[in-house]
Amino acid sequence: MRRIFKYIALIFFLVSGVLLPEYAVSQFLGYKLMYNRKKAHIPFELYNNLVVIPLKLNGVVPLNFVVDTGVRSSIITEKLIIDILKLPYSRKITVNGPGDNIILEAYVVNSVDIVLEGAIGSEQSILVLEEDYLQLRNYLGTEVHGLIGFDIFNRFIVGFDYSKRVMTLHEPKNFKPPRKYAEVPMAVEDTKPYIFAKIQMNDTTMLYAKLMVDSGASHAIMLNADSHESISVPPAHIKTQIGRGLGGPILGKISIIKSLEFDKFEFSNVVVSFPEPEFYPDSIGLVYRNGTIGGELLSRFKVIFDYFNKKIYFKKTSDYRKGFGYNMSGITVVAEGEELTNFKITDIRKGSPAEKADIRVDDFITNLNGVDIDKVTLSDMYKLFNYKHNKKIRLTIERDGKLIQKVFRLEDHLVSY
Repeated sequence: MRRIFKYIALIFFLVSGVLLPEYAVSQFLGYKLMYNRKKAHIPFELYNNLVVIPLKLNGVVPLNFVVDTGVRSSIITEKLIIDILKLPYSRKITVNGPGDNIILEAYVVNSVDIVLEGAIGSEQSILVLEEDYLQLRNYLGTEVHGLIGFDIFNRFIVGFDYSKRVMTLHEPKNFKPPRKYAEVPMAVEDTKPYIFAKIQMNDTTMLYAKLMVDSGASHAIMLNADSHESISVPPAHIKTQIGRGLGGPILGKISIIKSLEFDKFEFSNVVVSFPEPEFYPDSIGLVYRNGTIGGELLSRFKVIFDYFNKKIYFKKTSDYRKGFGYNMSGITVVAEGEELTNFKITDIRKGSPAEKADIRVDDFITNLNGVDIDKVTLSDMYKLFNYKHNKKIRLTIERDGKLIQKVFRLEDHLVSY
């Protein structure tokens, strides 16, 4: 289910906002471009609107990291990687949840070299999770081992060409603002970028919202209904699991707002996620905001983040006018197994087409619209579930060792303006 990724960003925020307030001292100046270059081009893959780049730890261990403007320090999700390298831990971190229950344990490792294509970060500090709390590989359907964020944005001017799948690191002293890009003012607060956008909730309600620009979020827009009196969940909405946090599923609602506008860019009928208040612990944040802009919107542009001059540059791509979708099937799926080829259903939305078709939690999908599952990616599945109202979906599922055929049609329950 695509919506499961919409709150990976919230997980990232929890990690970055809670864990590292006193040792956000990674040696940011340790990054440099190799061979006296003025810029470095790094190819990336895009999974559910998240940018995933290859890198190496200490020049020898190849890994894949999500590039996330929402995290303060680099994070490794699999402790085994550091154990294999036999790197020493400098300290242990414990984060308590409600009732003083421990919800996260992690370690800090110092003096690690992070090698990118054409750049290197020497003597870096990395946070290592005790357990794979984020389960990125399962929810993205590919091998992902961690996150990288402010360390590179604080050292380089960073551009994303979502169409060509290339990230570019610019040496700031050599950077010239590109022509034909819109220049949008940006604030950097608590290491994260923010812009203001005009949000038309409906025909009569409008506000100017402060939004974090989060490349580590898959959704288009998230809004916190408790942050402003003009933000409320529209009457036509769907209650659903919109993500997974450190403590388990994150519940909320999805709906449509009339429009979102910043600079000369305007989007109509935008699908928005609204987390339930108990799943959006804004009190732990250091910066007031009304919500976030995520990868589903960013991927419609070429984007350049300039933290030095407090600007973001945007240029439209051919995806600019594409519609905003959501998972109309009601199915949440994760990839399991060594090769991530076992697609297990972990949640069924109440009242959804999938529930009506008697598809159940713990079913395994083995065939999708006539295509065997080993030829389908998780992203392919989400695109189909987001496709359009009344689209026929044919599944073969495995339940208790038996193969069962299921057929249903996607249903759009949201109201456009």
